[in-house]
Amino acid sequence: MKKVFPIIISLFLGFGVGLAIILLANHGGGSKGDTSALGEILDMCMLFVAVALAAYLQIVLHEAGHLVCGLLSGYRFVSFRVGSITLFKDGDGKLRFKRFKLAGTGGQCLMSPPVDVPLDKIPTQLYNAGGVLVNLLCAIVSLLLLIFCDGMPSGLRYFLAATLAIGLVFALLNGIPLKFGGVANDGYNLFNLHRDKQAVKGFAVQLLVNEKLQNGTRLSHMPNELFDLGGDINYRDPLQANVGLMSFSRELDQGHLELAHEHFKELLHSHGDELIPLYKLEAKSELTYTSLATGDKELAQACVADKMMMTYVTKHARVMSSKQRVLMAKALLLDGDRARAEQLYNEVIARHDSYLMQGEVETDIELMKRLLVGQNESQNQGISQN
Repeated sequence: MKKVFPIIISLFLGFGVGLAIILLANHGGGSKGDTSALGEILDMCMLFVAVALAAYLQIVLHEAGHLVCGLLSGYRFVSFRVGSITLFKDGDGKLRFKRFKLAGTGGQCLMSPPVDVPLDKIPTQLYNAGGVLVNLLCAIVSLLLLIFCDGMPSGLRYFLAATLAIGLVFALLNGIPLKFGGVANDGYNLFNLHRDKQAVKGFAVQLLVNEKLQNGTRLSHMPNELFDLGGDINYRDPLQANVGLMSFSRELDQGHLELAHEHFKELLHSHGDELIPLYKLEAKSELTYTSLATGDKELAQACVADKMMMTYVTKHARVMSSKQRVLMAKALLLDGDRARAEQLYNEVIARHDSYLMQGEVETDIELMKRLLVGQNESQNQGISQN
């Protein structure tokens, strides 16, 4: 029932959006004279364009709300993404654009927590509420314009009606505490962070690690205490679960291949059902790599047979070097295609600067190189023994 409830809410809100836009747009100023088939087609086209523009605007405004409220709470700007277009601050403090896409999100504003504040005590309420507040504000402004501005063009009226309706939907879908596909919305984070200090620290750690990776710092170069939440990780909480995933990836970066392999395997065995789908896919993709790199080919073949996981890896390979690493390991150690493996390795090197997470790509290049060198040494050893 928990999974069905958000779907039911979305359907009712979607129906309400369409009805509200039509009623609002036709109230007091819509096109009245042209009732021909061509006029109706033009109205439908204007409605479609208005909804598309309003939806895009509300996404931008939602993320801008997080940005403004984050700055007011003492956070520092890290990145701002709408769709796959990402504006970010590099290690030199310059603003740049790159392409980056994360499954299950239409946009994202990431910031770094306030300095000189314990990680489990950082302010979280205004930052998380910012998107909902701005969506509501925009909806109210649109409503006032519709009420008090007569005689406006029908296209503009459609746009304002769509902005009002979609703004309210965004506010409700993000403000009512819900999970969609296991991913918590802003309202759920507000509720969760208010009651769980360990989740607050997990939230802060994610933001700090993201900033460091983006600026070129590898996980292995980050301090041990950063990944200690002060208690057992609750893997049902995405904010804490992600810290666990990052700590295992850190072991991999440190060269503890067998240890990372065992941890990813144990994570999926003991907590796989607790992880949100996105993190489960991440854990499976890393388990695929560690299985191949440690010679556990039976498990590796089982992982590769997971079509959903492989689709996820392939889909994100262009923007995440870690997914190229998994594909490279598969080509080299499972398919026996060294030429393809070297091609993938060279692609990551050639596209090094295009990746958003520069610390991650440094790690992935080294891990890929280790596999290529290690297999080459094994082959040479086999030839010498023969």
